[in-house]
Parts: sequence; structure tokens; C-alpha cells
Amino acid sequence: MPHPITSSEQDRLNALDSLHVLDTPAEQRFDRFTRLAAMTFGVPAAAISLVDGTRQWFKARCGIEASETPRAVAFCSHTVTLDEMLVIEDAAADPRFAANPMVTGAPHIRFYASQPLHSNGQPVGTLCIADSAPRVFTEEQRQALRDLAELAEAELNHVKTVTARLMAEQAQKALNTQLEQRVAERTAELEGKLAELSQEIAHRKAVEVSLQHSEDWNRTIVAASWSGFVGADAEGRVIEWNASAERIFGWPRAEALGRSLSELLVPPPLRALHDAGMRRWHATGEAAMLDRKLELPALTASGRQIMIEMTISSYEWKGKRCVGAFINDISERIRTRQQLEEKQELVDAVLESIDVGVVLCDAVGNLALFNRAARGILGRDMKAIAPAEWAQHYALCHADGRTPLAMDEVPLARALTGETVRDEAVVIARTDGPPHTVLVSGRPLRSASGRPLGAVVVMKDVTEANASRAQLETNERRLRAITENLPAMIGKLNAAGEFVFLNDYALKMYGKRADELLGRHVSSAYRPEDYARLVPWIERVAAGERVFFEFVSGSDARAQHFQCCLVPQRTAGGQPDGFYAMAFDITERKTSELRLAESEERLRTITDNVPVLIAHLDSERRYVFANAVHQSWLGKPAGEILGKTMEEAFGADYLAPQAAALEQAWRGQASQCEHEIVRKKQMRIAHTTFLPQLRDGAVTGVYVLTTDATASRMHERSLHALAHTDTLTGLPNRRRFQAALQDAERAPRPGRGTALLYLDVDHFKQINDRYGHAVGDAVLVEFARRLGGAVRSSDLVSRLAGDEFTVLLNEVAGEADVELVARKILTAMRAPFEVGTLILQVGTSIGAALAEQPELSPSRLLDAADRALYTAKEAGRGTYAMLRLGHSQVPAHA
Repeated sequence: MPHPITSSEQDRLNALDSLHVLDTPAEQRFDRFTRLAAMTFGVPAAAISLVDGTRQWFKARCGIEASETPRAVAFCSHTVTLDEMLVIEDAAADPRFAANPMVTGAPHIRFYASQPLHSNGQPVGTLCIADSAPRVFTEEQRQALRDLAELAEAELNHVKTVTARLMAEQAQKALNTQLEQRVAERTAELEGKLAELSQEIAHRKAVEVSLQHSEDWNRTIVAASWSGFVGADAEGRVIEWNASAERIFGWPRAEALGRSLSELLVPPPLRALHDAGMRRWHATGEAAMLDRKLELPALTASGRQIMIEMTISSYEWKGKRCVGAFINDISERIRTRQQLEEKQELVDAVLESIDVGVVLCDAVGNLALFNRAARGILGRDMKAIAPAEWAQHYALCHADGRTPLAMDEVPLARALTGETVRDEAVVIARTDGPPHTVLVSGRPLRSASGRPLGAVVVMKDVTEANASRAQLETNERRLRAITENLPAMIGKLNAAGEFVFLNDYALKMYGKRADELLGRHVSSAYRPEDYARLVPWIERVAAGERVFFEFVSGSDARAQHFQCCLVPQRTAGGQPDGFYAMAFDITERKTSELRLAESEERLRTITDNVPVLIAHLDSERRYVFANAVHQSWLGKPAGEILGKTMEEAFGADYLAPQAAALEQAWRGQASQCEHEIVRKKQMRIAHTTFLPQLRDGAVTGVYVLTTDATASRMHERSLHALAHTDTLTGLPNRRRFQAALQDAERAPRPGRGTALLYLDVDHFKQINDRYGHAVGDAVLVEFARRLGGAVRSSDLVSRLAGDEFTVLLNEVAGEADVELVARKILTAMRAPFEVGTLILQVGTSIGAALAEQPELSPSRLLDAADRALYTAKEAGRGTYAMLRLGHSQVPAHA
């Protein structure tokens, strides 16, 4: 259908062009949103789509091969027109999209959801997800998609915002030039104020004379303090200003002394309150802010507002009342705290949106987390109870659903003691409904140093799956009983009308051996006159029609009445390819046999529609039963599988990961395994159960049940990746680095050692302060990329925090190897960094530590690298310095 256009289309296109994003290369800052969206919602495809006049173009995509599509078939065009979230749970059932070529053909979209992205108030694109299978999209998932879209929208408009700010700064510079001209014109006016300045100078000299008497106190307590110290007299004028105060606020001591605290540090909206407090303290000696640790905003010399933490005290000096405050800049701490809170909110949103129950406790057994799925499975919310009460409170029972679990049998309690629990079956005997059967997996939680942090379990509700499996087993036993005892003629004929299968009852009725009929035309089994009456029915089934009819065989004296059923077999393309023939003797048991046939048809329908691979191998290890799911998962219909071994049907690569478990089943023991199924670039993680068929104590066959465990396994992998990866740069984080450093304790080969490089970005705080944290983040991403390109693939590059990076070098021959790597890194950083429209010169300082002793101490290696880094900075930055454990420092090299 044609894509919709609104009256504001030109305004929308102008807003899109103003972003200057169309047809630009892929960027990590956008790709991470599509990866996170695909992982969060468990879909194979996600994209950031921009819609111009004739097409939709993907700025970032995950699981999508094309870089753009025509707008006429784009789902995102409808979202942009509606300017609100669009959710299509089944495109094939939606009249707007049922005939769309992206639904009827590749990529076969069935589920689609998107949230519009805006610029200048106009919808310019979407954050969208898609799947080839229909899905139900809950309200929680819709809110999660909106939240992700807001983050992507902010990133999309970021460069535009930075550009606008730079233009404003340029305009400010032009204004400053004009002001300088005006200053020259007003120089004469300023001469009249020299008298006032002379009085100010006299006052400052008096203050300086007063401060000279406190020089010893200043040197011992204030001057050496890392915290800023500011002292003021009763009038609120500065009488002390240490070096740390200079560092924090940017005012030199000489300029700060004698000036008003309110003028120097207090933001304008708070000055009236500050001045009133100073007057009250001067009059009464009391103030609510004295002797308390406070967090307040303050101004720097550049006019930038920061957050400070300070403690104010009152004291007497030379008979005068004064105040003093120790001050620390906590702006970075607050920003870090906010970032941690945002990350925690994202993790909480992911946990609440998944359909797997997650329960977590701390190291002493206090329950700390119940996600939405866990509350639904257990039927209760989290409660502060002791581990001994868990089983009773949450009705945790053994598989029989009646016997309560003892405390040491509860999976979370077992995990808390250090045990790893895998797929433990537990029954939740709820009083508000039927019991639930869950598979529980759990493990202990430990810090990087091995300190116990608690335990976590995940629960998957398998109640419906168990019920379906039990029903399948019942139907399978019923079908086997029917085929073994059914007095019916059953045969299979190919497209040429030749017998390819006849059951024993059919051979008995025909009065011939199998070798006399199999491979022969069906006419050879009948008298000419009997066959002539069968021809019309055979022609109809050969044309693809299933036919039922009654047939009388033999002479009048020995006539036998049969209810016949001819069922066409179809190729993958739907064309007739032979047929199945069944003939029931209805002389005495017509009604009973017809009922059994209907039961068999119902069983086939059930097995073909359950999303599980179901098969049966006979004693010769050949398929004798396979449901229709084999075609959708493995690309082969059941007709091509029957009579073949697993290796003949699907190849040695398919059999190999299952071979050991299958052999265990042939030895009479039920077994399970997990393996991957890859078809048409789609990978499934399959969980296969092999159940032996026993008869008189001997294995006569094996049942094969395979379920799709992709979602749960991919979720486990994504949780592991989130825990060990820095989200900004994609590098290993501090946790992964500390684990690798512990592994480096193993003794190196003779003549080989371990080295650690400790790096940070020179003057990174100035980049953040001048250009903002978004530019700072872009610098860190590019820094990480260049750092990874300058070392070996076997070396571990990590980001610890902020602008701190490490490189762990294993198997180094000596100092020359370490120096070579350090020089390569310095060379890689010399080229200017291009961040949007900015060209920045970014440098680094490197501290290197080399350990060649048999037993490496990670803490000593890290400390040595840190000390070497400070040596490199003292040498002028943009260089490196090296320390060898047990040796003196080697001078830094440029």
C-alpha cells in the first residue's frame, strides 16, 4: 500500500536534513542501542531508521542485512505519520500490512514495534524491533521501548546541540570584541575610581599584615591540606585561601584575599540567604550551618557552577570572630552516582521485562530481589524471612507436589552455600490455583576477590510444557497400540502407483509375501475387475485429493467390505507425491476402526503443531516417526527422514554434539544434551531429551524430544557480557581485568615475564569541562579504539573507570618488548581526534611495570604501574616510565 504523507511533511524533511546524519558511516554510539533493544526484547532484528521522502535508511541495525528500503513498503513510515508508538503483533492478520512484500517475502515480518524519534519537534525516524513470528507486546515492554527510544533520540540530536553551542560561543567571542572597544572608550571614566581602588588596596594590605601573624598555623594545617580551606572575617571577607582552594575554584590566593565570600563563591540566587546568615552569625555567634557536613552549589572563577562538600567552624583569632571551612569538589562523585543510578534503573527494567523468574539474596540470606516473573510464579511478593522459612512460605515441594523441601534442599539455600544448581525440578504448591512446576538453576555470587556476596536463582515455568509432553507420550502409546493391533490394511504408494510399504495385515489379506508386492504396481494385487473399480479413486488422490470410500473385494460368496482412505503425500512445494492407503474391515468393526483412525489423525495434528521436534528411532536406529516441525527447523519434511539414521538424514555435524547422550539412551538410560541448530543464518540453542523405549528389559527404540532453549541461554550470555564489559567503550571492565590479573599469577615460561601498562588521558578533565561529557565520552571511545589497535590480540586492554585504562602483556621477553608497545601507543595517539566538528589534540601518559619473578603479586604489579604513571606525568606527560619489580626505576622515554 502507498506510504502515508501528512501536511507537515516538508517541515519534517527539513528537520531530518538539519541533523546531517543521512548516509553517514555506522557509529558505535548508535549501534549499542540496536544491540540492547534486540537483547532486551529477545528479537532477531532491531534498527534506528530515518525516513526521508522516498526511503527509510538505517543509521544502525542489528540482524538486518539491507542498509535501506523503499518508503512505500516501510513499516516505519506509518509510525512517523502517526507520531506515536506503533505495535503490530501479527502483520499477516493486519489488513494494512498483510500484502506488504516484507511480510509475504523476506524478511517475513510478522511482529513489529517502533517508537518515533524527533528533531525540532518533528518525527524523523524510529527505534524499531521485528520478528518473523507473531508476539504479544506487554505494557512493560512498551514502556521499555519508549525509554530506549528517548536515549537514542538524545544521542541523535547530540551533535546538533553541540554545534549550536559552538556557534553561540563564537557569537560570544564577537560580542567580547565589541565590549573591548567600548572598554577603551570608557577608560577615562575608570580613572575617577582610582581613589576607591586605593582604599581597597589599603584594606588588602591590612589583611595581608594580619595573615602574616598566622603563618605557622597556615603552613602546618591549612597549606598542606588536600581539601580547600577558606577563612573569612566577621564581614564575610576572605582572610585565608589555601592552594587546594585555588585548585577547586580557580581564583589565585592573591586575588581571593580580602574579597567577599558571597561575590567569589555563592551563586546569585543564594547570595541573599548567605548574607542574612552571615549577619545573624555576626550578631549572635550562632548559625544552623556550623559544625555540619553540607553539600551546596558554588561558583568557580570561570563562572561554572560545581557541587561542593564543606564543614564550617567558628573560631576566635586575635580577639575577632572568624569562620573557616574545609571544602571538597564532589561534582564528579555526584555525576558518577547519577550514572550508577541510571544503570541500575536499566538493569531493573530488563529484569522486570523478561519472562524468567529471578530471585536474589545477600550473603547472610536476606532476600534482596524478586522480579515480575518470580512474583507471578511464586504467587507472592518478597518478604523479609529467614532461609529456614523459605520452603514453607513459598510452598516449595519435591516433584511429587506434596513433600515440602527441607532447608538444605531449597535451590537458593544450596547456592548460598556455594553449590551450583542446574535445572532442578521444583513444584510450587500454590493455594490460589493449580501447582506450578519450575526448572531452577542457581549459583553463588562472589566479588572479584572471592568474597561471598550472596546467591541468585532463575526459574522457568515448565508446567504447560510438562503437560504437553505427558499428553504426547499418552498419544504415542495409544498410536503404537493401534498400529500393533489394528486389523487394517495399511500401505504407502509412490507417485508411480507402486507399493513402498505394506503392513502385515495387508500382506495377509492379499495372500502374498512382501517381496511379491513391494516395488510392484498396485494393479498386481487385485483382480482386473476389482482394480477397475479402484481406478477413479486412485486418480483423485493422485490429483491431490484425500478420498474416502467403501470397497467390496472378492466374489459374492467371499466378499469383504472395507472402508478405504487414500491420503496424498505432498512435496515441500505442496504438489502430490504418492499417497497412503488404509483399508479397514468394516464387516464387524466398522464403527470402532473409524474412531481409531480419527484418533490417529488428531495425534498427528497435535505433534505437528507443538513447537518441539518429536521423533522415534527404531531398534536399527532409523527414524520411524518425525513430526512436521522437522521441516521448519531443519528444512526436511518427515517423508525424507523416515527410514534414515540421524546421520543419514541430517549429516555428521548434526549428530556429533548429540552422539554421547544418544548412546546413553541406547544403553537404557534417559539422557539430555544441548546443541546448536543453524539454518538460513538463524541459530537455535536446542535442548534434546532421549528416552529409551524398553520392552522385556531390552531397548527397542529411542524417543527424541527437542525444545528451543535459545531465549534462556542467550539471556544468560547477555547477563555475563553486561557484568564483564564496559558499556561505553566495549572493552573489558574492572571486574574482567582483575580476574585476568589474578590468572597472571601462574609462573611464566623461562625467560618470559608479565607486564602491566597503566594509562590515562592527559588533561581529560579540561576536555570535559570545556566541551562537555558527550565529547569526553567520544574521546574515550576513540582512545579505546586506538589503544586496542596498537597492541597484540593476545594482550588484554581494559577500562577501569573514567579515563583510566590498562594493558596486560603476557609472555614478554624483557624491557625492549614493553618499550616497543609503549612507543606504539604514544604514536597511535598523536593523530588529532575528530569529534563531530571538533579537532582535538589528545595525549596520554603511560606507567609500565615489568615482573619476571616466578610468583607474580598482582597488587605489587598494579602498584608499580601506578607509581610509574606518576613518574611519567612528572616528566612532562605525553611519555612513559617503567619500573621492574625488585629493580630501580628506568627513566621515561618520549
